[in-house]
Amino acid sequence: MDSAEVDFYIIAQINEQEKHIKVVQLETTDGVPYYSCLIGDDEITQLRDETYGKWEQLWGDLDDNTIQRIGKQIEEKITPP
Repeated sequence: MDSAEVDFYIIAQINEQEKHIKVVQLETTDGVPYYSCLIGDDEITQLRDETYGKWEQLWGDLDDNTIQRIGKQIEEKITPP
């Protein structure tokens, strides 16, 4: 099954600087969504909302506070009103 690509933009603090981040929703082979975060053409991280309620970094080297802040913004964008 091929679903349409979902992408949107957020603004997040990274290393004490405000960054505009493009977020692209992707899926693992078993259909679990994860999110690729890019600044320009450079991927800075991949995040997934784990079943135990915490955002985890699949790839990248951001600190946990930054991961959780970005995850919260992703959650706000993907959660229906």
